[in-house]
Amino acid sequence: MSTDDRFDEIKRLLDSTINEFQTLFESAGGFEDSRVGNGWNPEKITPEIYYLEPKPLPELLKTADGRKTSLFKNRVLTVLKPKEQDVHTAENPKLKLIPFWRIRGYHECFYFRGNTYKIDLPPDVVAVELEGKIRDLVELESAESQGISNLAKRLLGRNEGAGTKSFRLNEITELAYMYDENSLFLNAQGKEDLEAEAFFDRSLPLKKTTYEELLQEYPGVEFDSNSITKEDLVHRLHAMVVKPPVTFSRILSNRFQVTQLAQYLMPVYSFIFEWRGQKKPLSVHGYTGGIFQT
Repeated sequence: MSTDDRFDEIKRLLDSTINEFQTLFESAGGFEDSRVGNGWNPEKITPEIYYLEPKPLPELLKTADGRKTSLFKNRVLTVLKPKEQDVHTAENPKLKLIPFWRIRGYHECFYFRGNTYKIDLPPDVVAVELEGKIRDLVELESAESQGISNLAKRLLGRNEGAGTKSFRLNEITELAYMYDENSLFLNAQGKEDLEAEAFFDRSLPLKKTTYEELLQEYPGVEFDSNSITKEDLVHRLHAMVVKPPVTFSRILSNRFQVTQLAQYLMPVYSFIFEWRGQKKPLSVHGYTGGIFQT
């Protein structure tokens, strides 16, 4: 449901007649009885998949070649550094796609609750008629006047009826509304990653795709393992935004909506270099061309 649709729904409820209001109240149920929205059935949500197209491999290999000798540099004897021509690739470069997840959603709830209203009145009011009934008035004396005896009030010329007058409306039925929204950006291990989130929040040329299309375009591509599922993501968002009203009698609508569930795939090329029988890995960011710290 879009923002405009939600506002239209609120307006429709506010414009309800008395009969329609009563019908809505009778159709309402408990918090678990009035669930709507895709968030209650995460298994039916299909994530969108986006990826960044990597730079041409020769360009990335040039970056890796510029750093390969430093992989074998001796930390103690710094002069023992191999010559560039002595270091060579031991294996073919491998493309790995590292997943990150973003989920957005909201919870909104229309609900009924009972209440009692206290209506304060002007000091000169002596009676109130409402809906054909004369209402009982309650007079509350101020803290100052409560400490003065009737005799003292008469001596001081105080009017005994000078307290605040009010009356109560009982058995009021209110239609109330609550709303909360939030989002998460997580890495493949289910941990928040602010650096990666800031990177993907940039204006990047993300391409929408599927795993099948990626396997066709990049034969042999590896997908980094995921320890988090879409159900895990929805449950975590649920814990952040879905909360029942503190006080309610009936729930009219209990909507938990996931507005975005997307997986972002970051390309990383892995190179293996060899010198004198030693092998060292080096990862290069497929999009930026910089060294990727694993």
